[in-house]
Amino acid sequence: MKWHFLGGADQVTGSKHLLEFDDARILFDCGMFQGRRKEANEINKTLGFDPAEIDAMVLSHAHIDHCGNIPTLVQKGYPKAIHATSATADLLPIMLRDSAHIQEADAAYLNQKTNRRGQPPVVPLYTLADVEASLKLIRPHDYNEPVPLPGGVVVTHVDAGHILGAALALVEIPKPGGDYLRIALAFDLGRRNLPLLHNPVQLQDVDILITESTYGDRLHDNALNAREELRDGIVRALGRGGKVLIPTFALGRAQEIVYHLVQLRDRGEIPSVPVYVDSPMAQAIAGVFEKNADYLDDESAVLRGQVGSVVKPDWLTFTESVEDSKAITSSKTSSIVIAASGMCEHGRILHHLKHGIENEKNLILLVGYQAENTLGRRIQNNEKKVRIFGDEFALKAEVQTLHSFSAHADRLELFRYARDAKTKKVFLVHGEQSQRESFARLLQEQLHLDVTLPANGEVVDLSSFLGPAP
Repeated sequence: MKWHFLGGADQVTGSKHLLEFDDARILFDCGMFQGRRKEANEINKTLGFDPAEIDAMVLSHAHIDHCGNIPTLVQKGYPKAIHATSATADLLPIMLRDSAHIQEADAAYLNQKTNRRGQPPVVPLYTLADVEASLKLIRPHDYNEPVPLPGGVVVTHVDAGHILGAALALVEIPKPGGDYLRIALAFDLGRRNLPLLHNPVQLQDVDILITESTYGDRLHDNALNAREELRDGIVRALGRGGKVLIPTFALGRAQEIVYHLVQLRDRGEIPSVPVYVDSPMAQAIAGVFEKNADYLDDESAVLRGQVGSVVKPDWLTFTESVEDSKAITSSKTSSIVIAASGMCEHGRILHHLKHGIENEKNLILLVGYQAENTLGRRIQNNEKKVRIFGDEFALKAEVQTLHSFSAHADRLELFRYARDAKTKKVFLVHGEQSQRESFARLLQEQLHLDVTLPANGEVVDLSSFLGPAP
């Protein structure tokens, strides 16, 4: 039995894992690598295996770095089921169609240049047709529903507390003696006390834990303080006549920010200025949240009873057309603008940044992880000048990072999860090397665990965990 760490092992993007067991090959996640365009395209085109030989796929959640390369998988010959939670299945059409649109639009833009230079045309990573073929393979499941897979493997999804529908997976693999080897997959582990979501479910008595380490070297600010931090930044920027620009992921974080704004406006803690969600995708996702209200926590249910919708309030403006988006950028009125993408790599936020980054009255509120080599990371680092659409701009706007908004468990939360899993073997993935090393030392020193930091492309033989043949 072998485990292939194909992506998202020593970096926070491109999650992809392969279990090779007897005659069965099961893929866990097929995420898109995000980074420099040329490098990312080459990595995403190269899966590292023959898709036609994969017997089943299991998806943790609908974030693009976990699901975004599924159309490439199908395009290259994968024909079988993709297992996910019901809420994730509802989100995938939105996420993957948007991703295909970006692929096709980027290729069309680049081809305007290549055609003039007599260079070969740029081909999109995948198309909308590839997405539609992928969606036909999705098989939705409830939390806590055992899903039988080839090779006698059983996978059970439990709530990860990360985004709507996100799952931790308990993978049970038959041993020769009749028992099961239990592997817990915590590719993205959520936090306790996040708005809208239930707390992560603790998996216990596992033989192997494969867990993320995104924030393995640091502690978050208290999640309960997120609303107050958001309020203070908004009041400060609006008080000086500026705009608040919030780059955010259309899935999860956008709804969380709106939820906090609902509470702040209801209590009169922020001015009643125009609030825009400049993302058609975020609007569609808000509809999925309302459809899947049973996935949400009790606190949000109480608030819905008091004020109505907590993700689509009547004072919130969703912009659909490009013209509406341009009107926001040209307006001098103080406002709050929520727009994708979260790392400022594409999407409408780029236009808002282009027009607002040189205004010292404005505030850029970063409310999510900013990967290396992204525009978001450069803004977070307060570089004096940044490039947007190929042009250079001086960074004069105030920049504030709210770490309390992270949907990823921090060092202490990760530690407690590993401790309570009662495991002996841990593989740390989904983290930059310094984060993984710091967290590994903590697990080794405090819990005396056997910890491995696999590299992308590494293959680990797990046969010894199955025990001897009877």
